[in-house]
Amino acid sequence: MAGIVIAGFAGIGKTTLANKYKNVIDLESSLYKYDNSGLENIPIEQRKETIRKENKDFPLNYIEEIQKQVENYDIVLVFSYPPVLDIYDKYNIKYILCYPEKEPIDYYRQRYTDRGNNQAYISKMIDTYEERKKEFDERNAPKIILKGNETLEDYLINNGYKLIKRRNMYAR
Repeated sequence: MAGIVIAGFAGIGKTTLANKYKNVIDLESSLYKYDNSGLENIPIEQRKETIRKENKDFPLNYIEEIQKQVENYDIVLVFSYPPVLDIYDKYNIKYILCYPEKEPIDYYRQRYTDRGNNQAYISKMIDTYEERKKEFDERNAPKIILKGNETLEDYLINNGYKLIKRRNMYAR
């Protein structure tokens, strides 16, 4: 049986979830979208909104990886940028959209800061939230709308999704 794909907004806890549970994978899109040569020693969150050369194989390389990993994991976590959602639709990748309600957006600002995102990234995410939320709300896809400080992990646990803990949280 194939897993489910969750297209999640930044800061909802995708990476933490994938690090904690062995049946979950976070396909960080920037690893597919950009040529990260020479940046291997810089944490992924600190690379965001920096100038990098785009990978000529994106988005097809990302789509292929999603299609592969949906056969290997119960939950595949992916990028939720609206133009990329159109590509998922084009390639018939069924997904659930996950994003926060508007009220906790300042909480997300702090999460971005805590995880090491630069100010350009933080401003972009906060300043475009209303527009993205409107696009998400209008999309014909199932939705998980997180309330308050709820994380994706909280939602999945509270709604009966089976999550299999890793022995070592950071083992892959």
